[in-house]
Amino acid sequence: MNIQIKEAIAHFFSNPSFDLIFSEAVANALDAGASDIKISISIKAYSEPETLKMTIEDNGIGFTDQNFIKFSNLLMKADSQHKGLGRLVYLEYFKKVNVESVFDGVNKRTFVFDESFKDKCEPGKLETAMPSYTKLEFSGFAGQRLRGYDNLRPAAIKDKLLKQFLPRLFAVKQQGGQFHLLISLLTEESNPQKDFYSDTQELTLDDLPHLQEMKIDNKELDLYHSDFSLLYLVESNWEERPITAICVDGRAIELPLLKEAIIPAGTNAIFLLSSSFFDSKTDDSRQGLALDPQDQIKIERIFTEKISEILNLNVPAIKERNTATQKRLSSRYPHLQGYFSQNSVGLIDEEKSIDSAQEAFFKEQKEILDASELSDEQYSRSLNHATRILTEYILYRNLIIKKMESFKVEHPEAQIHDLIVPMQRTFESKDFFKEIYNNNAWLLDDKYMGYRSILSDENIADLIKSISEEKELQSDDLRPDIAFVFSDDIEKVDHPVDVVIVELKKKGLGYLDNTRVLDQIEQRARRLLALYPAKIQRMWFFGIVEFDAELKIKMQEDWTPLYSSGEVYYKERSLLPIDANKNQIGDKKYPVSITLMSFDALWKDAATRNATFLTILKESIQQYVNEEQQAQSGNALKREGEIHE
Repeated sequence: MNIQIKEAIAHFFSNPSFDLIFSEAVANALDAGASDIKISISIKAYSEPETLKMTIEDNGIGFTDQNFIKFSNLLMKADSQHKGLGRLVYLEYFKKVNVESVFDGVNKRTFVFDESFKDKCEPGKLETAMPSYTKLEFSGFAGQRLRGYDNLRPAAIKDKLLKQFLPRLFAVKQQGGQFHLLISLLTEESNPQKDFYSDTQELTLDDLPHLQEMKIDNKELDLYHSDFSLLYLVESNWEERPITAICVDGRAIELPLLKEAIIPAGTNAIFLLSSSFFDSKTDDSRQGLALDPQDQIKIERIFTEKISEILNLNVPAIKERNTATQKRLSSRYPHLQGYFSQNSVGLIDEEKSIDSAQEAFFKEQKEILDASELSDEQYSRSLNHATRILTEYILYRNLIIKKMESFKVEHPEAQIHDLIVPMQRTFESKDFFKEIYNNNAWLLDDKYMGYRSILSDENIADLIKSISEEKELQSDDLRPDIAFVFSDDIEKVDHPVDVVIVELKKKGLGYLDNTRVLDQIEQRARRLLALYPAKIQRMWFFGIVEFDAELKIKMQEDWTPLYSSGEVYYKERSLLPIDANKNQIGDKKYPVSITLMSFDALWKDAATRNATFLTILKESIQQYVNEEQQAQSGNALKREGEIHE
């Protein structure tokens, strides 16, 4: 051979699988027009690979002078479907291969293929004519060990060769040809646990699955070649795993687009995409595809669409379950509606679908934020994107509402408090967006999200300092659960503010403990009235408790009920202001508004408001998605018309 064989093996076959020996021999036999192939394997024991010997014989046209020249010259290709490299794999696992071949009836050529192979071998003449054949005898195992029992098991070899040469054998069958493969293993030491024993397996055209053929009419693919077709089989109760592969040079190179986990149990399939476009597009070892990355993306997308189309037609359960899944995803994640892939193969993988949609959502968000100017289309997309972001926030609020709904008697007050606004924290308006997922003041009412500052479980002296800017105040013994400060003009420090105070009690308390919230509210009110009206122009006070029968009666006696999904009552009290030392300030009483509400009212009213927002946002997103789909459909029809013209 006109090349350094040892270096060539290392360069082109750095880590070839043992199976390639059978693949290469069968491919060469088929190229030579063989219809009958025999693979004979003998080994004393699997644990003694040095005793391994193999013979592969076929009834092809044999090593003619032309075939011998091609064999002797590495990289000399017969056509675009051949690499001119395959026989090198023989010497990766065996030290030598004795070759014996009869051709043209009366010519016989014998030679040894090893690292010292020479490209000179004149054939001899036979006295009696005989049928053509080629026999390869492999000896001198060169590896340290075998990688698995399936390397030698006839059933495993048959299965791999069937799958790999399925396109080529299917073509033979279509043309009315014949094919028979006999694989035998003879071993002195069996291993029943590994299913390893002397055995014989046959492969004929009757073993081929009954594939159907679909011609693919796609304008994108026609730019390459017009002979794209799909061989496929979809059936139930088939024992083999699903296969998606590209037919390259008569062999099936797997392209994993279909996994067992994403098709209904009991349903399996074969999909083989074929075209002359794929000729010779494999790596040197023929174990992987060698497509241009952009071409592969396009091929995978179109291949996926066709597989999905066939599966939906042949397995109604897939379409039904995917429709339900898409509906469920759009309901749970309405802000991602329109980003969920419509071209999944088999059953939708929900986790991957969510991740993919989220990634597409973030990508579009980045494109909008990075744009220096917004076109009309980008402006429309930015509005849609803003709607989706708001929807995502509303969905988060739903989770908070469900959490509050789940609170039981055993939950401590601090946990309830933290859910509304984390304890011992102060929030400022300048940090609104940074803290938007920490502060759930909207549970009381959405208008409370327009705060200047929020003090949670902070000393009332700190609250007064934030309003009046008095720095010398000493700590007070009053600690409102939650205090909101609102201002019409947050830039003006001396501008009078509005204040909302919230006191809450845990669930399961009795009448006396619940009514203590009224005493606490009045204490806070008298203290803050010292700043009224110069620093505080309006005040509201809320108590959140669990209503028992006795408390409801008290409310009905002299409180005004307000519209709510729970229990909400309102009352005005006239109170005298006091200073930090609890001294009365003047004789004038001021009206104070107090609202007492139940926990149910808190989360149920919030849920009602949230549901309204979510309905509006969902409809807006759905309308945008529909318009986008209509536009894309119109553009596709336009492009198709232009192509036909």
